[in-house]
Amino acid sequence: MVSNLLLGVFAFYFYFQHRKLSKIWSLFFLFMGFSAFVGGVYHGFPDVGEQYRFLSWSLFSISLISAQIAAYQNNNNLSIKLIFILKSVMLLFFAIQNANFDYMVIDTAISMIGFIVIGNMLFFKTLPANITYGILISFAAAFCVVLKISISPIYMNYNDIGHYISILSLFLISKGVNEDSLKYLSEKLTSKTN
Repeated sequence: MVSNLLLGVFAFYFYFQHRKLSKIWSLFFLFMGFSAFVGGVYHGFPDVGEQYRFLSWSLFSISLISAQIAAYQNNNNLSIKLIFILKSVMLLFFAIQNANFDYMVIDTAISMIGFIVIGNMLFFKTLPANITYGILISFAAAFCVVLKISISPIYMNYNDIGHYISILSLFLISKGVNEDSLKYLSEKLTSKTN
């Protein structure tokens, strides 16, 4: 529960840091923060019901969609953005239907590695390296969760380790978003002066 709350605090901090310069990326951080807080409530008080776990997953899914749309914000192809949404909705449905977080891990892999990292490397080639590094680090968190790697079952279980790694991941993504926003502003100012 504590690791969820810390993850949420950092995500909200990054949201406030980017909300004016990069509205779409800031939504990624905002929904990640809400997901972490709701997940913390569920992990801390599981008697509140499964709907809190599924709400956390839904908010996480929205955060993944936001990240993909932010990465492709200069691409005007509506079809690709609809694919992002339909893919995430479908995998969220399977996750809730089967009460299995593995579908969310699959969505994270397809969204972040497939569409953002590989998409950037092969097609748009505009995202700062820190966004890629942050995404790649986030997969260490996913491996801890999937493989259930724990140090202590109570104080440092696989969820906690995953959350702490995710904080580092969000930090790097935030640095990349900041670089991208400053580059965009610089280009905008340069085009106005010419």
